[in-house]
Amino acid sequence: MAVRRADADALAVLREHLDHIVQVSDAEVAQAMRDLFTDTHNVAEGAGAAAFAAAMQERARLADQVVGVTLCGGNVDASVFAQVLSER
Repeated sequence: MAVRRADADALAVLREHLDHIVQVSDAEVAQAMRDLFTDTHNVAEGAGAAAFAAAMQERARLADQVVGVTLCGGNVDASVFAQVLSER
């Protein structure tokens, strides 16, 4: 998350196990945080909501598949979360 350039060695290890990489914007992550809270009442930090944002971006391609993502939220600052929730 939030790196200027992905680590080449890490990508080399991951690449052989990945179909593709999805890049999500800050706005998509914020929308995922709002959607998760509104729809499930779960709090997700930005990094925790990024996988959900990617799944939403890819939803047409994933339509006939069962998809699971990791959701975490323990590190979200209350004021940041309140700001994200207030944006629409």
